[in-house]
Amino acid sequence: MLTFFSLIDFPANISYHYHVNDERFHRGIQEFNDHRFFEAHDILEELWHEYREEDRLFLQGLIQVAVGYYHLENRNYNGCRSLMGKAIAKLEPYRPEHQGIRVQEIIECMRKCLDVVKDAQQGEIIHVDYQMIPKITYTKVTSAM
Repeated sequence: MLTFFSLIDFPANISYHYHVNDERFHRGIQEFNDHRFFEAHDILEELWHEYREEDRLFLQGLIQVAVGYYHLENRNYNGCRSLMGKAIAKLEPYRPEHQGIRVQEIIECMRKCLDVVKDAQQGEIIHVDYQMIPKITYTKVTSAM
């Protein structure tokens, strides 16, 4: 049977933790990449509640990224700044990549976004460049032959 999980193309030669092997993780990432930030947060948070591995803060950081962009969408710039700041702090130790996720790229996009919203007032309309919204991608790892 073909499932969403079987369609994900991520490197097979990395030892993944539980959450990366869970279909909900990939659904959450897909929702984020489709700019459905609330839905991404909801799916990843469900997984986070069950997750007890040492990199739990990584998963929590991804959730906070989604909520930060949700706040941006709704012109809640204080919430955006707060959540993105927290997300960066949680994701920093996992740079440049973790569990096949390009963490450095996510952090760079959030920093660009924070530069734009740093002085924005609640409800003010600002120009959101889609380059400020990361696409969460998996690294391609090739094994030496």
